[in-house]
Amino acid sequence: MLAIIPLGKKGSNGFPIFTTFICVLCIIVHVFADTPADRLALAFHPNQLDPLKMFTSVFTHADLRHLLGNLFFFYCFARTIETQVTALGYVLAFIIFTLTISLAYAFSSTADIPTVGLSGVIWGYMGMFLVRYPKDKVNCFVWFFWVFRTFEIPAFIFILAFLAFDISSFQSGENPGTNYVAHFSGFISGVLFAFAFWKVFTTETPESKRPLRSVRAPDTR
Repeated sequence: MLAIIPLGKKGSNGFPIFTTFICVLCIIVHVFADTPADRLALAFHPNQLDPLKMFTSVFTHADLRHLLGNLFFFYCFARTIETQVTALGYVLAFIIFTLTISLAYAFSSTADIPTVGLSGVIWGYMGMFLVRYPKDKVNCFVWFFWVFRTFEIPAFIFILAFLAFDISSFQSGENPGTNYVAHFSGFISGVLFAFAFWKVFTTETPESKRPLRSVRAPDTR
């Protein structure tokens, strides 16, 4: 058994209010929507462009494993983004990612298969993270049979490796229940959002440049 769980960006600081709220809301929905019928009622159906279901579906998960896996990845990447952008920027990104993955799935789907889960939104924040912090280290917990360790992996290696794995799984037809359209469309929208709007919403302070020291000419007198 191999499990790689991201724990967060090295050196992240600040309390992510919205990220924590979304995680708690997902847990609450999972607790109260405790039957397949309840979760199906909250799912997004591609043949019904229901804006409300677009949002209820991202807070709903198929089972506990699905929930915990998504929350680990979401908290790892979204919390860093939240601490570096305004509240408006973070919420706007969440809304855009949710609408994008739902519409992409609706327009690409050939069957009315309902979808749930936060993974498409997670890929949106991963796309933003890749653009802004490609060389920063991501702390990861690795579980390989009886071996438990933590490693620091550059963000671009971690994210691109998972993207390559997703593309490979999609092409081979593995995990047919996975909404790969949501993953890919979320990632693309995250990259585009970072390029288009990061400077508008960022709260990062530019590093101050050290003043150059003047060099006095030697006294030749």
